Amino acid sequence: MTFRSCLFLAVRMLFGRRDGQPGRIRSAVVAVGLSLVPLVVVLQVSDGMIQGITSRFIETGTYHLQAIGSADATAAELEAVRSRLAEFPGVTATISERQGIGLLYSDAGRTGATVRAVTPGVWQTDDRFRDYMEVEAGAFDLGEPASVPGAGEEQREGSGSPIVLGAQIALRLDVQPGDPVRLLTVRPGPGGAFLPRISRFTVTGIVSTGYQDLDRLWVYIPLERGLQVLPATTARQIIGIKIDDPYGIRNPLFSPRGDPAATQLVTSIRNSLGPSWRLFSWYDLERSRYMSFLTTKNLLVFIMSLIVCVAAVNISSSMVMLIIEKRPEIAILKSTGATPGAIALVFVLCGFFAGVVGAIVGTAIGLTASINVNEILLGIEWTVNAMIGLGARLVSPFGIGVTAELSLFHSEHYLERLPVSVSLPELVGAAALAIGLSSLAAWIPARRAASIRPIDVLRKH
Repeated sequence: MTFRSCLFLAVRMLFGRRDGQPGRIRSAVVAVGLSLVPLVVVLQVSDGMIQGITSRFIETGTYHLQAIGSADATAAELEAVRSRLAEFPGVTATISERQGIGLLYSDAGRTGATVRAVTPGVWQTDDRFRDYMEVEAGAFDLGEPASVPGAGEEQREGSGSPIVLGAQIALRLDVQPGDPVRLLTVRPGPGGAFLPRISRFTVTGIVSTGYQDLDRLWVYIPLERGLQVLPATTARQIIGIKIDDPYGIRNPLFSPRGDPAATQLVTSIRNSLGPSWRLFSWYDLERSRYMSFLTTKNLLVFIMSLIVCVAAVNISSSMVMLIIEKRPEIAILKSTGATPGAIALVFVLCGFFAGVVGAIVGTAIGLTASINVNEILLGIEWTVNAMIGLGARLVSPFGIGVTAELSLFHSEHYLERLPVSVSLPELVGAAALAIGLSSLAAWIPARRAASIRPIDVLRKH
């Protein structure tokens, strides 16, 4: 038998009918396709979430690179270093920053926060910062207090320096643009003691990154004011650096080997800094966080792959039933000269084509579900909550109260909206896994088919 003949027989056995009934293996094909759907969804959605969270961290928080100074520096010294770094080809933005810890309080509440003293023009000069930072109220304005949107003259007179709050911090303090807040910091005193310092600020804006773990951390004040209220002994002096390709910096999430151009740029910047500065990449600064993302994704992919393996076992059992059904045809083929290897190849090709069809169907459904995952989750929540509401109305005459609501995706712990990153190599890999497992599952039954003796079959028929 030629390969072409084996191919024809495999397709006929897989998709043909017998006695008006569809082929037995079609249910296994459906199982393979359905098992592939959760794997595809996990791959695409997890990549989107990791990239969405990572982008917010590096564009609004850690920068792409951070040059951290070991000694105190004046505003002029910081500006000199920043200007020199900005001249490197491939560097898109540089921001001077002093970062420390303080206690913010208002008449309505108090909370700890990371105080970020940055140059007032960061909003205008850094496009990527603006892309991931949404202004919910007021404006990202670190200029004069008189520019507070909506503030009356009585609020502006005697007001402190401007401050921009994260959305969660503003919620805890119950403040709006134009309201005063106070910042408690500490400075070293004589004898090793720490002396408190209270500084007054006026809220000019409330911002959100769309990721609440970040919105509850940060407040922004002008750099000059930060140099005054954040002493060098309790704060970090950094210069944030943005480059053309931040994901080209070597990291296991997006570029395990690193892009040569990005690697060369990082090396050049590191060599240009003096001994009082150290350079860190965005991955170095949050290594444990990103590794936890990668570990979680790999664990989910492993679990979803096990589901595909179980579906492939279903292919094997269906192939056994198909071989039992086709024993007379197998005996006739072997009687006419078909070799055991050719018979085995026919049934391996059956498993291969079953995997191909299942992979196409499963990948298409999974990709569609991934792209529309936000709408699907909202639809499920709405349907279930509507049923809960209906049930609550039915049992309310009996004095039973039902107030719980289903929340499949809470923005307090994740992004406000699930981003989706479609990766062609991962889709091909998932499809190849399904096809490979289906072919492998068909191999053992195929060997059984090859061992059938024609004389035994023909004697019974």
